Amino acid sequence: MAFELKEKGNALYKDGDYTGAEELYSQAISKNSREPTFFTNRALTRTKLGKWEGVEQDARIAIDLYGQKSPSSLKSRWYLAQALLGLQRPQEAYDVAIDAYRASLAAKNPQSENLSKVILRAKQAIWAAKETTRLREMNGTLATVELLIEADLKRALDDVQGQLDRGEIGETGLREDQKALQDKAQEHIQNVREAFRISSNGDIQERIVPDHFVDGITFEVMHDPVITPSGTSFDRLGITKYVEQARVDPITRATMTVNDLRPNYALKAACEEFLTKNGWAVDW
Repeated sequence: MAFELKEKGNALYKDGDYTGAEELYSQAISKNSREPTFFTNRALTRTKLGKWEGVEQDARIAIDLYGQKSPSSLKSRWYLAQALLGLQRPQEAYDVAIDAYRASLAAKNPQSENLSKVILRAKQAIWAAKETTRLREMNGTLATVELLIEADLKRALDDVQGQLDRGEIGETGLREDQKALQDKAQEHIQNVREAFRISSNGDIQERIVPDHFVDGITFEVMHDPVITPSGTSFDRLGITKYVEQARVDPITRATMTVNDLRPNYALKAACEEFLTKNGWAVDW
């Protein structure tokens, strides 16, 4: 009976009825609370609904059921990292994802690429939080304006949550309104920072590391990038060590050797120029 409910939930998920799928997975769990796939399926559905607290709960239960060290838990750990990001807990997300990523590389698991993307997002979020603190400490007026924008955003988000609670909008409407409000607030903050950058002649400026300068294994700015046959660039030291041990491409998992690596001269020059002009990036 429980697995029949799961299959019905899968069908609704494929049709885009995430609320209905969530309900069926919940019914399956009530019938059998020891089956980890019920929790992973509900966690995935809840990511679509933006129910991050529920995703965190389901992912943690699934990980416990699978076993922390089991390769089968890697997908659940990916869901957990996404949930922690959604809950504005990037350091926790990074810690979960980097541990899972290392395990996935060792196991040649297909979750490696998904986990690497979450790690990069988490690291960017951690850096962005540090940058926000730095900029606001540099200029009290900037801090005041940004805090007002954030306060307005919170009131607006509370209003749309109230609309959901009163039945005036559905889950889809809530997610759409939340995203629109968050995007608008971020746009306002970026406009404010740009105005302060111009007025300060560049002294007050957010520091950003471009994604393509970041190594996909160490997640640091590359110093000697090389390219794999699949077209992905990594820093030479990390990818050489990995390929010598695993003998596969970390992204595609296709068989390869160190001899298949080729220098990426253009990217190396770009990274060197960036680091020369942005010494702070060493601490990124």
